[in-house]
Amino acid sequence: MGINLTNFLSSKSKKTRMTDFQDLDHVEGMSISVASANLYKDERDDIAMFYFRDGANYASVYTKSKIISENIKWNLNQKSKKVFSLVVNSRNANAFTGKQGYQSLQIIADLLSKQLTEKTKK
Repeated sequence: MGINLTNFLSSKSKKTRMTDFQDLDHVEGMSISVASANLYKDERDDIAMFYFRDGANYASVYTKSKIISENIKWNLNQKSKKVFSLVVNSRNANAFTGKQGYQSLQIIADLLSKQLTEKTKK
């Protein structure tokens, strides 16, 4: 399944109604974008990206289960002390997908990194 990552970089969400969401105060240095990755039969925003212009500190808590998904393995392998982007999907789309799932995470991270770097330069 392909995800059009350019949706994150535009503010044109077709199916979002602002009344569906809590009114949040402006947070300097943070942007939130939503898009549809077509994870559901009815078209709706089902994936979100949080972008932290100056990076953000983070903490992680994981299950002790011996069966873990590729996205957990990905998170455990990250060495950065700050995150600049957080992608959240509304389904467990990347869980238990093996080598291909991990490679997909790498592709998504690389594409987002390139596009956000270009956008930051502008």
